[in-house]
Amino acid sequence: MYRHSPYSRLITLFVFFIGILPYSLLNRAVNTRAQTAPQATIEPAIPELIRRQQYNDAITRLEEVLEREPRNSEALTYMGTANLYLNQKFVKSQKEFEEAFRAGGGATFFVFHSHEKFTNDDLVDYCRGWLHLRHDGIEFVPTEGSHGFKFKFNQIEEINRNRLSKRLFHIKVGEKTYNFRGRSNTELEPLLIIALFKSFTPN
Repeated sequence: MYRHSPYSRLITLFVFFIGILPYSLLNRAVNTRAQTAPQATIEPAIPELIRRQQYNDAITRLEEVLEREPRNSEALTYMGTANLYLNQKFVKSQKEFEEAFRAGGGATFFVFHSHEKFTNDDLVDYCRGWLHLRHDGIEFVPTEGSHGFKFKFNQIEEINRNRLSKRLFHIKVGEKTYNFRGRSNTELEPLLIIALFKSFTPN
């Protein structure tokens, strides 16, 4: 019977580790590169142009960014936002936002957040700001005041249009309900936001 010597086992282990070492180093390099990859950004002036309803100027600036960085996820996201409010083509906007989401971005809307219970569809006490739908959840960033929030998708119990007015929608988290109206002030913008929420939410 052939008997393995202690040296042959050591040689076998040495060959094995030498074989997996390049793969291990490559895998570590890929993971490190993924973790340190810079997040896509755009100039703060571009969202400001959209906020001030200067959509054509914003689109021109975004086109310049996308010429240099065709997969810039934030540029793709805000391009969808500018086109939405300029043209109000909601089906096309849904496709643009979904493309931005696949690139690592998502959807952004300029909304009015009500601080009161609705008795009609007029907003009296409210703040304005950006509603972001991204891979890590939903975030509201007010341009004034301190009523912002950020929640993961699995924390959202409901996002739906309001019964009082279909131009309004709400986000429910626990015992708290946040009420909004989109800038377009149409029934279609809440539907778009709800559709994107369902599309972006992990299954």
